[in-house]
Amino acid sequence: MNRSEATAFIDSARNGVLTTLLKDGRPHSSPVVFGRTGENIEISCTWTRLKTKNLQRDPRASLCIIPKDGWHPYLTVEGKAALVEDPDGRMNLDLYRRVTGSEPEDLDEYLQTMKNDQRMIVRLSMDRMYPLSD
Repeated sequence: MNRSEATAFIDSARNGVLTTLLKDGRPHSSPVVFGRTGENIEISCTWTRLKTKNLQRDPRASLCIIPKDGWHPYLTVEGKAALVEDPDGRMNLDLYRRVTGSEPEDLDEYLQTMKNDQRMIVRLSMDRMYPLSD
């Protein structure tokens, strides 16, 4: 898989496992859904999650992306995460649209939920990807 094929694979997948680092250096992994935007991968999260706290302390992370059906092929993306506030929920709405390909049933309710949950975006740079053949 070359970088162009890897990007296409990322766009075709939605499920992955995000790994961050605990205070003592041990890995902490959690399942996530994601969407790509340019050279970044975006994940919706809240400020109270352990993965968010880990990324506030150490922005290094990896995302193992798996296909919709099965476990192979897979792709791991390593990078640094930026934590982006989303006070009106509009960035989460954009991510929702990219992930589902549709609109929420009740837009106002969706945006209010994003505000109430204090949802934010984890924006992971795509610094290294593997396995790549090039």
